[in-house]
Amino acid sequence: MPRLVSTLRTPGHRRGVVVRRAVAVALLIAALASALSAAKELPRVPVFSRDLPAGAELALADVDLARLPSSSIPDSAVAAKPEELTGRVITAAAGKGEVITDARLLGEELVSSLVGGSEDAAARMIPVKLAEPDIIPHLHHGDTVDVVTAVDAASSPSDVGEGEAPTAPTARVIATGGRVVSTSNAEGEASSSTVLLALPHDHANDVAAASLSQPLTVVIVGDRAHPQQS
Repeated sequence: MPRLVSTLRTPGHRRGVVVRRAVAVALLIAALASALSAAKELPRVPVFSRDLPAGAELALADVDLARLPSSSIPDSAVAAKPEELTGRVITAAAGKGEVITDARLLGEELVSSLVGGSEDAAARMIPVKLAEPDIIPHLHHGDTVDVVTAVDAASSPSDVGEGEAPTAPTARVIATGGRVVSTSNAEGEASSSTVLLALPHDHANDVAAASLSQPLTVVIVGDRAHPQQS
């Protein structure tokens, strides 16, 4: 310490070096303090703490709170504590650090945003077991689909004339404008034959009734049904 005091009192190159280093350290400390102060003022939002597959059920360890600039926070970000999100199911694969939004979670807000419509025609979610499960890997969250079944052209064998070949079944549309919510189970694995759809209330009832006695499948409509031309 006496040597440092002596250096500062003695004009020369050495004193200049010491002073410049002291100023640099002081500026660095001030910058760090300013950055820490600014970070503490940023809003905290729930984010995924790790990569998760579609259909995963959130555990407490899957959610963190992160401080982000307001410009980086989506309007649909959920305003909830991590413990309040425990048990919620995500509809699509999520990446570590991604802000959790309403569109990522199964719930009333998601269904309403997918189907839309008035409160009188509130949407419903319904699991549909498909007669043709090979289509499931090709379905994506948010796809628009029609639910169809097969109807025999001849109601009984007697309707087919002698020597005539049986008429191929025809398609009958049960519901239109359905939206794919999820094709995975709670463990994030693809379901073998069931897809979760969001449908307007009346259409959901029609599909539920038809599923009791008829084979069902879905047809992709909307933008994804028409590949973009290059």
